[in-house]
Amino acid sequence: MPSPEPHRRLLLPVLLVLACLLLVPAGARAGEERAQYQRARADYFWLKKNPRAQKVYQNWQTLIDRFTRIYAADPRGKYAPGCLLWMGRLHAGAYHIFKRRSDLDQAVDAYRRLVKRFPDSRLADDAQLLIGRLMEDAGDLKQAYLEYLRVTVNYPRGDQVAAAKKRLDALERVLVQRPAPGSGGRARPARKSYSALAEVTGLRHWSTPDYTRVVLSLERPVPYTTKLLKKDPQAGKPRRLYLELKGARLTPKVQDTMPIGDGLLVRARAGQYTPDTVRLVLDIKHLASYKVFTLDNPFRLVVDCFGRSRKAAARARARRHHRVKRGRAHEKPPPVGLAAALGLGVKKVVIDPGHGGKDPGALWRGLKEKDLVLDIAKRVARKLKKLLGCQVLLTRRRDRFLPLEDRTALANTNDADLFVSLHLNAAPSHRLSGIETYFLNLASDEESMRVAARENATTKRSISDLQVILNDLMLNSKINESNRLARALHRRLIRTVRRKYKVRDLKVKQAPFYVLIGARMPAVLVEMGFITNPTEHQRLSKSRYRDLLAQGIAQGIAAYAKSLKTSYLR
Repeated sequence: MPSPEPHRRLLLPVLLVLACLLLVPAGARAGEERAQYQRARADYFWLKKNPRAQKVYQNWQTLIDRFTRIYAADPRGKYAPGCLLWMGRLHAGAYHIFKRRSDLDQAVDAYRRLVKRFPDSRLADDAQLLIGRLMEDAGDLKQAYLEYLRVTVNYPRGDQVAAAKKRLDALERVLVQRPAPGSGGRARPARKSYSALAEVTGLRHWSTPDYTRVVLSLERPVPYTTKLLKKDPQAGKPRRLYLELKGARLTPKVQDTMPIGDGLLVRARAGQYTPDTVRLVLDIKHLASYKVFTLDNPFRLVVDCFGRSRKAAARARARRHHRVKRGRAHEKPPPVGLAAALGLGVKKVVIDPGHGGKDPGALWRGLKEKDLVLDIAKRVARKLKKLLGCQVLLTRRRDRFLPLEDRTALANTNDADLFVSLHLNAAPSHRLSGIETYFLNLASDEESMRVAARENATTKRSISDLQVILNDLMLNSKINESNRLARALHRRLIRTVRRKYKVRDLKVKQAPFYVLIGARMPAVLVEMGFITNPTEHQRLSKSRYRDLLAQGIAQGIAAYAKSLKTSYLR
């Protein structure tokens, strides 16, 4: 048996070093850590200024190792975010010279760790922007577009927003010029050339005393600007909100003056302000806030105007005492929601059967999504009335087409407490199956983007454009309440179906669904299975299976409603 003496001789110096470190005062150790960090940074800048030194891969690796050691010594410490940023930059620099895929992957990994672990760091938006640049360098322009969008959505007040928006504009021009599938490699023009101005095709509104939605429809997208004007007593003009649409024209068939008189707005007026500009003016009686966003296919400009209802005022008061973080699909929402804190019950629910009329939704082997979801929605309504005794409204009770903005407008104008949109999934692969539930948020994975693209009847690039408007819509309690509703409904739905059938649980996810935008209450979208999967297709054709889905959804909504009362009574 070998003598233990050699091992002891090797171990002794190590123990002496550890003992010395323990005896060093904390302040001295902090000072040494700062010195190491500053020296490593200085050497990084020296390397960047010396082209000959950059051609030696070991120079990059040595600096990466130095920052890695500082980071590993205190992964939550003061210098941890900076170390991750410099590690990412060094790997990126090495990738640009030596083209090793491992360096690209490790650069992205370092930046993502910084974004995830230190979201409040002033370096987080820098890291997010640099991920976009790396994706762009690697030729993945769609992913780069999404990464830049995350800068504008997650860090709207950060110092990298301007740079991100500049790259978004550049990438959009490139992406729309790329060859369309099946085009034989021929590029599409960046923008279609029109000799005539875009025609305004309609002006509509929905109103209650504390909410109004105004929708202006056009035959194609146009740029627009908004401005809120103060009251002008001398000129006899009320407070006004106006939108100017460049490259548009008003036709005689569109009603140019629309009386509203709902307590918020007096009227909406549309006019040809200049030969190529249409101006929409909303004369204000009382207005607390407003939102403007667009929808596509066809292009619509949506203006949501909000007053201060008793419920809204209560939410505002509670919001001052409940700091709410933006929801994420992989995170559980806070234990007690704002609605529970206010003791608000579920008295009115809007169930939205997706698609309808000229929009059949998913189709496969004789089944139409629009017919199946309408049948399930009616069953949910009947069961929910028995379970909760609440009022249940359907956005449609027959096979008719309903634009997406009409659906949430109906929920808002009826002052609903919950909005649940029912759909069936579809996929090119017939092997895909399962049930998933969504709430409105920035999509974090390609599959969620694909589902949203299909339900929104648009392209993934258009969805990416849409995500820019989500930031101010998400900074309130609704995102957390929607997260909670999604989890309660999904959990009970899966449990109910599994009593009789084997079904895949695709979990609660997040994505930018048009139909959920603008909802003033917790809102979710349920994909109840894949119509393109042979097994689920066969089940969905059976009345008893659709009844089981309806039972699970109704029980899930009831469970959420009960959780509000339980939380409030604690």
